[in-house]
Amino acid sequence: MRALYIVGFLFAVVTLWAVTTSPPQSNDSHGTISTGQGIPAQTNRSVAEKRAMAIAFVEKQMQEHPIPGLSLSVVYKNETVIAQGFGTKQFGKTNTPVTASTLFQIGSYTKTFIALGIAKLVGHFRVDEGVMQWTDSVKQHLPWFELIDKYAEKYTTIGDLLAMNSVFGNHDGDTTWMVGVYPTEKDLVKSFRHINTTRSLRPGYAYSNLNFEILGQVIAEATKQTWMAYIKATYLDPLGMNETFSQPADAPIKDDLSFGHFTCGGKLIGPYDLLTSTMMAVTPANANFAARSITTSANDLAKLSHFLFARATASSDHPNHPRHDDRSSHFEALESTSKSKGYQSPHENPVAAGYGFDVVGNVMYGFDYYEKGGDTMAFKLRNGFIPSEGLAITVGTNVECSELVTSAERFLVERMRSYLLGIFLDVPVHELDAAFLRASANLPPAVPGTCDPHYFGGEPWGPHGATIPVAVQDKLVGTYVVTESPVYYGNITVFKTNASALFLRWGVYTAPVVATADPTAFAVAIEIGAVAFPLQVDGLNTTKPTLSVTGAPIAA
Repeated sequence: MRALYIVGFLFAVVTLWAVTTSPPQSNDSHGTISTGQGIPAQTNRSVAEKRAMAIAFVEKQMQEHPIPGLSLSVVYKNETVIAQGFGTKQFGKTNTPVTASTLFQIGSYTKTFIALGIAKLVGHFRVDEGVMQWTDSVKQHLPWFELIDKYAEKYTTIGDLLAMNSVFGNHDGDTTWMVGVYPTEKDLVKSFRHINTTRSLRPGYAYSNLNFEILGQVIAEATKQTWMAYIKATYLDPLGMNETFSQPADAPIKDDLSFGHFTCGGKLIGPYDLLTSTMMAVTPANANFAARSITTSANDLAKLSHFLFARATASSDHPNHPRHDDRSSHFEALESTSKSKGYQSPHENPVAAGYGFDVVGNVMYGFDYYEKGGDTMAFKLRNGFIPSEGLAITVGTNVECSELVTSAERFLVERMRSYLLGIFLDVPVHELDAAFLRASANLPPAVPGTCDPHYFGGEPWGPHGATIPVAVQDKLVGTYVVTESPVYYGNITVFKTNASALFLRWGVYTAPVVATADPTAFAVAIEIGAVAFPLQVDGLNTTKPTLSVTGAPIAA
């Protein structure tokens, strides 16, 4: 075996699209309330005024920014005020409107569904239903669960995983499931025994999709059915959430699925089909994945918001509420980009991460607040919940950006979410506008030249006519293993065809290796996520060169 170094991965999301589009149309079966010319800039707006302001704001942002289609749900005072779509499922087509029933991927908001599944098994809502505790060890309910760190294997709890407070570091091991090294989720979780973890048990927050893959298997083991079958029977069916599916292929009406898009440097690419395009593949074929595979609609997201409010009130003093055992609880500071995301007073108040939620704290106009966003290759979802006002806003778009720098456009949907919350909280318009502009000003505008030239410039993977010399091909042919956790990452094979073309195979993907202007650097023509997959060769003039993989896409 030869060595392969994974030195870094990039999941590029969010950029600027300056392409001029026609004004998006609201596709709401209830019709649009006109905002008129005199929406008051003071507080105490009527619900109708708030609804009209929200719709007008969304339509304005879609005219000014790169959003082909958008899904919006607003629950206010525990009533559904808005559940509708805007724009188009496929850029360039006017006959594919986004509606309240259009299905968008919701990415990591899937984790909230998994957390709800665990909550039911814990007896969070009714003590007599509980079959486990938040503080139970994973091993107690998943006997085959193994880690290299045997202490962590024995003592990692359900709560540790829910709170992102485990031995897995930030996005550890994501590439393996993205390229499909393991055929099933259970096989993937069994492979965790081969990950060389470096964190101790409960060292603090680190975002890891692997935690929720384990929890999906805990649900499956405890209920003797798939995690989605349990979620469907326990939550979706009783709530009438008939437009929610664990993977795009399960949608009975394929035309309900939105397509996805990418933007960068003023250019839009797409639409890409969720069912057939590798560009859209979070996992191969976008198959079931407990950490991020659910697709759903504005209608169903509104129903989920109602449920979360109702159950939060009913269960807050329940003996099995997680606050009664806070061993996995922790506080953290919001990252430096928090102001650009529209948080209010983020540095004056402590923030916690909840079970199945990312931010819990007093960071939104002086109200207690929580959220759980989600990203996939070409969809983005952001939400915000203010339970004291019965207010929940969920915004989803069918576009992600592939700009490789942080720009003001990166957090547009977050700022939209915060502005919309402010509308329903009666924040004066001049304050909302000023905060929106300040948030944008905290980051630079999009920078030209930071887009992948193949995807956004129409250029070939390498220079025209460039080839890899046969002698170099011969040196590169072989089977490689990753230097860290080699068994977990599986074999990477470089091979030649009869036509003297060089290919790389990893997981389910096989793609050509092509020359670049640098004789020691190559590109693997795997079309996933609109970002490059370069290979850097060290020791090319030795008998055993090594490869470094950089820039391969990773999932948020």
